[in-house]
Amino acid sequence: MPGSPHGPRSPQQEPVRRRLDSWKEIADYLGRSERTAKRWQAERKLPVHHVPGGGHGSVYAFTAELDDWLLSEKSETIVATGDSERKAERPANLIPAREPPSPVPAQKRHGGIWHVLAFPLALGAIVLATTYFLNLRTAKAHTSSLLNLFTKTGFSHSAVAPEKELAHELYLRGRFEWNKRTADSLNRALDYFTQSLVHDPSNAQAYVGLADTYNLLREFSVMPENEALQRSIAASRKAIELDDSLAEAHRSLAFAEIWGDWDFQTGEKEFLRAIELNPRDPITHLWFANAFASPEWYPVCLREIDRAQELDPSSHAILADKGLLLFHAGQRQKGLELVQQVENADPDFLSPHRYLASMYLTLSDYPNYLIESDKTADLTHDAVLKDTTTAAHTGFRRDGEGGLFHDLYVSQREFYLHGKLLPTLLARTCARMGKKQEALQLLQQDYDHHQVAFLMIRESLDLQLLKDEPQFQDLLHKLNCPSPASLGNPQILSEVPVSPKS
Repeated sequence: MPGSPHGPRSPQQEPVRRRLDSWKEIADYLGRSERTAKRWQAERKLPVHHVPGGGHGSVYAFTAELDDWLLSEKSETIVATGDSERKAERPANLIPAREPPSPVPAQKRHGGIWHVLAFPLALGAIVLATTYFLNLRTAKAHTSSLLNLFTKTGFSHSAVAPEKELAHELYLRGRFEWNKRTADSLNRALDYFTQSLVHDPSNAQAYVGLADTYNLLREFSVMPENEALQRSIAASRKAIELDDSLAEAHRSLAFAEIWGDWDFQTGEKEFLRAIELNPRDPITHLWFANAFASPEWYPVCLREIDRAQELDPSSHAILADKGLLLFHAGQRQKGLELVQQVENADPDFLSPHRYLASMYLTLSDYPNYLIESDKTADLTHDAVLKDTTTAAHTGFRRDGEGGLFHDLYVSQREFYLHGKLLPTLLARTCARMGKKQEALQLLQQDYDHHQVAFLMIRESLDLQLLKDEPQFQDLLHKLNCPSPASLGNPQILSEVPVSPKS
């Protein structure tokens, strides 16, 4: 749960650089003919590599490099001028297989406002830009150049009724995919929300969809957490600019402000604004509970997650998060049974496996901890977690509890030294082993680098073993998290009427 709506994504992961192994694959990826791809390589330095000794036709390219090239200054010229060899237009209702690029904001407080998704002046430019926009495969591509191209004209496009209807339909499809909470479904959701904005740039709900998707992609995909959260902040702010009365926009901004910028005061204000606008949104109550979860806040957070459950009793995400919150708040058996219930109802849902692994480790139930860690690694395709869990298996078979922690520590530390495991995750193991000074040094590193994982310091039961250490208290104090008594109206969360979803 710390650092995400449904739990921390364990190791740092690098985005996959998929390789294309022929001119045909490269051209298909670009949405152009082979002749055009070759011309761009010769005239515009398209990043195509030749296989040594393979002859002139033996080439390969990486999709990440192609995406970066397309979004460079040179790509603006290509998008603006078009490609005369490919004039066939997709039907308006055809959902392309490739994922669109996702907006990249300027860093908050470091360089101004993010420019987002405007339309070019002429209809021909709209078609060409849209075709390019929908042909990119990866949601992680850096799109600032393309977005600047769209905003240069200053032209404000007002969607006609049929376009708005299609945009809303695409938005609804995006919400359907978002609710599945898997890496694939979230990327499809990103696709739908982006297409919705192509058809109606004034669709504030679609911007909220983007923001909500970034809030989850960092947990379920390889997208770096800080990058995803900054994108969420930018998309949320754009939604609020378009429609300040949209509760979901304030909710998403609140969540990302807390986890991305560690700005609890702004997050608190935006959550309360969201609840004021729509007290019956279960996600707002859920995300409030997750964002503020810590010992001092447990009574408020438990009340909020109860309200989320009342509003949407069928939500597996709410039930799983409630179980973890109960466990951390001292109601261990009740919390464990609730998460087990969700796991039995939906075996492919990631969160229960991740939560149960943590719970079983706290309870020293090592066989079940290892089982759930294996399931988590399989569902996330997390090679680092798979390897560290394998090491824990080996140590446990050899020497019980002591062997498990010894081999787990050795494996995790190796990945940490190679930059593949966040310091806070290793710190949890160190705390369990009594290596307090090493654990505190690791926490300091994640604090210094503003890593989202550091926020686990507030409620991780492993890290709470360090709570009597002055350095731990100093780090906790630096977060500047308010107390429940600081709420301008502490009763606002409990007084609003709630009626369950029909």
